[in-house]
Amino acid sequence: MQPTWLKKVLPHVIAILVFLVITVIYCRPALESGVTMVQYDNTGVEGMTHQLKEHQKATGVAPLWNTNAFSGMPNFNILYPLPTSPLNIIDSALHLWLPQPMSFFFLACVCFYILCLCVGIRQAGIAIIGSIAFAYCTYDPIIVAAGHTTKMLAMAYMPALLGGVLLLYRKKYIAGFVLTTLFTALHLAQNHQQISFYIFIVIAIASLSFIIFSVKKGEIKPMLMSLGLVAIAGLLGLAANSCNLLTIADYTKDTKRGGVLVMDQKGEASHKSEGLTSEYAFMWSYGKMETFSLMFPAIQGYGFHYAQKDGDQWMFPKLDESSKTAKYFSEKLNVPEDQAAGYAMQMSQSLYWGPQPSTDGPVFLGAVVCILFIISMFFIDKEYKWWLLAASIVAVLMAWGSNFAAFNDMLFKYLPLYNKFRAPSMILVIPQLLFPLGAVLGIQQILAATDEKDTWNKIKKAAYVAGAIFVIVGGFYFTSDFSKENKERKAAFVDMLKTDSTHMQAAYNALNQKYQPKTDNQLFEQLMFNTGKEDVASGVVKAVRQDRADFLKKDILIALLYSLLVFGLLYAFITKKVNATVLLVGIGVVMAIELFTINTKYLNNYNFDSKEKFQEDAFPMTDADKAILQDKDPNYRVLNLAERADPFQDAKPSYYHKSVGGYHAAKLSIYDDLISYQLSGKLNLPVLNMLNTKYLIQSNPQTNKPMAVPNPEALGNAWFVKGVQYVNGPAQEMKALDQFSPKDTAVVDEKYKQVVNGQFVFDSTASIKLTKFDNDAITYESNAATAQLAVFSEIYYKDWNAYVDGKKTDVIKANYVLRALVVPAGKHTIDFKFEPKVYLRSFTIDTIAGWLISILALGWLVKEFLNSRKSTQPAPAQKSKA
Repeated sequence: MQPTWLKKVLPHVIAILVFLVITVIYCRPALESGVTMVQYDNTGVEGMTHQLKEHQKATGVAPLWNTNAFSGMPNFNILYPLPTSPLNIIDSALHLWLPQPMSFFFLACVCFYILCLCVGIRQAGIAIIGSIAFAYCTYDPIIVAAGHTTKMLAMAYMPALLGGVLLLYRKKYIAGFVLTTLFTALHLAQNHQQISFYIFIVIAIASLSFIIFSVKKGEIKPMLMSLGLVAIAGLLGLAANSCNLLTIADYTKDTKRGGVLVMDQKGEASHKSEGLTSEYAFMWSYGKMETFSLMFPAIQGYGFHYAQKDGDQWMFPKLDESSKTAKYFSEKLNVPEDQAAGYAMQMSQSLYWGPQPSTDGPVFLGAVVCILFIISMFFIDKEYKWWLLAASIVAVLMAWGSNFAAFNDMLFKYLPLYNKFRAPSMILVIPQLLFPLGAVLGIQQILAATDEKDTWNKIKKAAYVAGAIFVIVGGFYFTSDFSKENKERKAAFVDMLKTDSTHMQAAYNALNQKYQPKTDNQLFEQLMFNTGKEDVASGVVKAVRQDRADFLKKDILIALLYSLLVFGLLYAFITKKVNATVLLVGIGVVMAIELFTINTKYLNNYNFDSKEKFQEDAFPMTDADKAILQDKDPNYRVLNLAERADPFQDAKPSYYHKSVGGYHAAKLSIYDDLISYQLSGKLNLPVLNMLNTKYLIQSNPQTNKPMAVPNPEALGNAWFVKGVQYVNGPAQEMKALDQFSPKDTAVVDEKYKQVVNGQFVFDSTASIKLTKFDNDAITYESNAATAQLAVFSEIYYKDWNAYVDGKKTDVIKANYVLRALVVPAGKHTIDFKFEPKVYLRSFTIDTIAGWLISILALGWLVKEFLNSRKSTQPAPAQKSKA
């Protein structure tokens, strides 16, 4: 008798329940009402989007232009309206409508489970192990705690997308096509192009392997069929996100990622970089030895994570009273033990000693997953093995970035799109995906193996590889000095201290210019300034290095224990001392204990707080804010100089004001140039005036609290200039801003000469004023006896169109970043409208494709459901012959 439909579905239901229970237990504070996650990167997002949300509440319309950041910029890549379709409902259903961050981990589990089904994993227990391994890799809690929501969601959809492609390569054409189309659309909708770039690298390598093996087998027609369907599915998925993707692609050309101005010291020679510079893009490059963090999280330190709740603080790693650093203070310097522990705790941030500038935490997959992946390389079919291994190796090499410059500089120069992304360490999401996939494929092969001797011989070979890894890491432990120090800087710093104290600051500034400080330099120098004793400073630094060594030693022993447990469980299964169920439960429990022991260090109860308290703590309204907000004219800008933070890396002022600063990695390149050459270091006041910076927020010298300082020189919303200074190219235009009077002169590139064409004669009695201001539409009224050249304190962008009395008029870029317009004589109404062409044209395509994919997915699900019910119906009884 055939199994019933319920029996067929039950394992999947159990898997979903397991994912749900684990997620709820791990993220249980998210279920409490009025609670939110405190994510430090999301503080910037909230600051950037607050005005947009308020605008939408008031008008029902989500604006496309952001008025409160960087003097104005498009909302693309921040928050803007996109087409809706049933895909949104499918997305929510896959999240099970859970609150964040529960939904993130649950979705990641479900999508990896789908991948397991697509590659033929027959036992739900195996798929559950792989799903948990993928979803709870330590990198995920780290980025969730930081607020990298779109990255996490894009990663969560990677397995299901890969599963659809692999299903097509297994000749399951209908199911593979539907899943590839659906999950391409859902993955791209998360709007994290860098993660998309990485999963497409995986698909490209897998496809190349598929082509090679298909040619060897002579299966050319099925190969072409599969590749064609992958291409069509990809195009449909792209079409369902065309509004976002095409808009972002168009916008990127005008951002830092599309290139920035590079000038020499004289401001003469210049060029536009193509994309990001390699130095900037490779800043967060993973170290070669740091790669072993996949198995040993403290190989070069755990990074540093800090959270606070109700006055209590949480940090990891933390140097406590048992640390070598605390004992140095108490035993060598006779500091009371509780005070010594406090001093040591303050140095916990110095424990990371890898090559990255800093990090929240390592990419840790766990010894269990890594050992299972190694074992799988001796068991799984070569059609999977070689591309899994190749893609993982390529990812590691790319993660090294500047630490493997010969390879990565070549990619940066020739691989399309690669120079648009930064932080190459992020590509380790590929091993995070492929190691669990290899592990589950390997487990399935072991369970199906019948030759006990051959199986154990393969596992022994894997044990030799694992042993070699422990030898390498052990050798690193015994030979490393655990330092992160610029030795030349240290020597120069010690010599500097011998100079005349009256010139100390100048000498220290010169030292910073010449030598880049590293973690140990910063710690040593801080201690020298505080104590003046070189032996004390050196002793503390040495103690911190000993603590680094202790953390790694502990991790090596823990990894060894988990590895032995895995090999022990496999040995017990092969020798028939335990059955498959015990093996799977044992591996799953051991793996979960290993992962969650680390995960709870980075995401725990301390990351949750009440929404009200978060709002008060993140965006406190200061007396300066209150004073500025009393201004009855809201159309001015503010620059916050009171905070220690860089005003161009701080979105808090944007929460309340139209800010000259802000927080965004993809700001307009012309504004990024302006910050680099006019607003960094010594502020160019005329530039601030032309941006209508009506208020500066500065620290009150008596109270050290923020205070509002009016700027009477701010030029307002618009003004007529007396003349034009024409320049040739962006370098000259930028250089002209060094010394100019924006009130009287507009600096304009020669390419606009025909537009201006000497049409205006300055009229001292002329007037121009703002009459209506909205994010996407601004109106002015002008009155002049002769034609005038008006300059507006609004940022130039190609999709802002100007209309004089309803007639479209050419917009001129003036003063490097502003809009200008030739206004005819007489009284006129001037309208600026933000009309992004690519966005508006692609909106309909996006909507149609979204509905088409939704109907396709729904139709396939109904068909599969009916077929499964039909296949589980008992066969009709046959009549006996008389």
